[in-house]
Amino acid sequence: MLFFSLLSDLGMTRCDADHGVFYGEWKQSPDPSVPMPDDGSSLVLIIPIHVDDGLGITNSIQLYQWFICSLSKKLHVVDLGECSKFLSILIIRDRTNHRLWLSSHLYVAELLAEWNMGQCKTAAVPLPISPPKNLSTDSKPDEEIKPKYQRLVGCLLYLSIATRPDIAFASMWLGQYASKPTRSHFLLTKHVLRYLAGSSLLVLSFGSPSSLSPKLNGHLRVLGCADADWASDSMDRRSISGYCFFFNNGLISWSSVKQRAVALSSTEAEYYALTHALKEGIWIRLFCSLLNFSFTIPFPLFLDNQAALSLSSSETVSARSKHIDIKHHFIRSHIKDGTFSVNWIDTLDMPADIFTKPLSPFLFNKHRQALGLTLLPS
Repeated sequence: MLFFSLLSDLGMTRCDADHGVFYGEWKQSPDPSVPMPDDGSSLVLIIPIHVDDGLGITNSIQLYQWFICSLSKKLHVVDLGECSKFLSILIIRDRTNHRLWLSSHLYVAELLAEWNMGQCKTAAVPLPISPPKNLSTDSKPDEEIKPKYQRLVGCLLYLSIATRPDIAFASMWLGQYASKPTRSHFLLTKHVLRYLAGSSLLVLSFGSPSSLSPKLNGHLRVLGCADADWASDSMDRRSISGYCFFFNNGLISWSSVKQRAVALSSTEAEYYALTHALKEGIWIRLFCSLLNFSFTIPFPLFLDNQAALSLSSSETVSARSKHIDIKHHFIRSHIKDGTFSVNWIDTLDMPADIFTKPLSPFLFNKHRQALGLTLLPS
């Protein structure tokens, strides 16, 4: 609360959509040492906080210096200057061309060294399309490998939410066996490491030319994509939902999760995936509005199932949809009031497909590139 009070005294406001983000806007200079921007705009400062680490995003270096100096009078603050590393993520900039890259290759190198896989044979994809034949029969948990498995999966999960969305599905899928892993599951975690060994230099790019399909390119200010893989788990028959969101030609949010309810059709599974994505879209829209970032209205969402698209826009109750829980139909109210729109896109151009199942190397590489994962330009 002390830190919150100090920021409030300096004119910062806590973002209601994310309490770890503080935002300040000044139409008049807060101090004589801080000049107003030449273009007549307001002074802006955004401070995201993680535990005792923070970043500063501003349109005025003088404003940032005033903020740090004022805060240092009450707290011990270490200013590391221009940030090049945050939470094990390397930040690489090209200010001239307004481009930025996020990389975790040092973290990947440490992970490979820890597991003695620095010189291993590489893999083209995180998980094979066809799992090992003994995966379903090797059902005996191995307590000896359990702590190793849990640690490795935890590291993969961190990578998947930091800069490597290409392993999000693999991390989620392996994570569901963390309480009772078998040796077959452990071998698959090593397969993910072999993939990382061959792709450790991939970076998440922002400001680069888009690799999305032409239909998506027309909405690059902000857009979301949702997809599902129906009844893919042979044990519980639950489907997988995946989504990804882009803002200003950059990937900002993604997810791969198993659905809680069993879908009776692919249309129903896609509809549940759209619900999952729409909730994230509502939060992104709120976050952007609170920080005065402009976004498209209506907020476009894309899916590759025509029947699910029709269901989301219909107000009728049919024999095929009457069993669907009412909580999923909140989609319709947001489409009806014009805050969101749903659009169809071909499955081959759906980047969220990478979050729902193992893919062939060709399709996987296509979607990976669409997400903005590329080699750092020389």
